[in-house]
Amino acid sequence: MRTQVSFIFDDGFAKSCRRIAEIFEARNLQATFAVLANPVGFLDEYPKGNFKFWNELQARGHHINPHGYDHSDLSALSFPEATRKIDQCLQYFEDHLENFDPSLTTYPLTYNRSTPEIEDYLLERVRAIRTCGKKGLPTSGLNHVADFQRRTFTSAWHGPDFCDTHLLDHLKKAESSDAPLFLYMLHGLDAEGWGPLRQEGLLNALDYIADSTSLFYAPLDQITASLTP
Repeated sequence: MRTQVSFIFDDGFAKSCRRIAEIFEARNLQATFAVLANPVGFLDEYPKGNFKFWNELQARGHHINPHGYDHSDLSALSFPEATRKIDQCLQYFEDHLENFDPSLTTYPLTYNRSTPEIEDYLLERVRAIRTCGKKGLPTSGLNHVADFQRRTFTSAWHGPDFCDTHLLDHLKKAESSDAPLFLYMLHGLDAEGWGPLRQEGLLNALDYIADSTSLFYAPLDQITASLTP
């Protein structure tokens, strides 16, 4: 069995996302971007895309996931406040992202943090979530059948410095695993955002996957298409 590989690019840095989309399109691949409804006040030194831009990328075949109303750590909020922000986020996406259906999307949580109550609330509304629980610590990124059954996926990541070597090392580990999914969280390219990936590093990673006999790339929303809330 070949392991499916999926990347999610968090936070919606416009310059990086534009270039990432071009790189994926050149390889006939679809990228996944986890973006905020209201990014104002979060790393404002890096311009974010707007929903005109996200609709454009979606029309070109890429996947746009809700990442939050803002970049609040939901696990640190009261449950009523956390659910209010989730509802605000999903409503904003329904209003501004063409053909958005919460039951067909993945919700990658900010900081990869959540609580069991937040997870249950989300899983009644969306197809799947990406989280590493209350502590939000990175994992191997290897997800197994039980994770599909829970519709809850963990991911690997690295920061705050460049993640090129870390990503390639984890792809090699995924290559020798029997996991059906390897998921990796990324942010921007070439020093944009936290734990960035060099453009060359992205090209090298995609080359590695393409050359592997036991890995293949697919967007997470495609991988989870058979799952339902």
